[in-house]
Amino acid sequence: MIDGKIKIRLEEKKDYKRKFVEKVLRDLPDWFGIEEAILAYGKEARELDTYIISLNKEDLGFLIIKETSPYTIELYCLGLFAKSRGQGLGRILVDEVLNLYREKIRFCQVKTLDEGIDKHYDKTIGFYKSLGFMKMETIKEIWGEDNPCMIMIKSL
Repeated sequence: MIDGKIKIRLEEKKDYKRKFVEKVLRDLPDWFGIEEAILAYGKEARELDTYIISLNKEDLGFLIIKETSPYTIELYCLGLFAKSRGQGLGRILVDEVLNLYREKIRFCQVKTLDEGIDKHYDKTIGFYKSLGFMKMETIKEIWGEDNPCMIMIKSL
């Protein structure tokens, strides 16, 4: 149960976005264990819309949004410090941010590792399914044969 005041903001400070994203991802080695990927997400966060969720003025997680077409956004990267997972903060963050885009966007997509490859990512898939996302397709060419990319979609 969440006890306290939750705030979600669109972070404007590019350096803070990069550093915060990298810090959170380093706290999640079961999902983000490759340093090059962490640095790439940090770099992307500088230029993309990055929303920060805080509880009682403590920043606990982020969601990076990437517009992929005039009608579609992608949940490009989502992360919460390990201590903050399982409390409903990720659901609140995604729901609130998607509400901001409903007027101009029709679809949302997210890419994740396909089902049955890794138990941690299977939990991630369950999280996205609970938010109403459905599997659209799996493409092995995106991340390679050993890391098949599942694309999940949701109509807004």
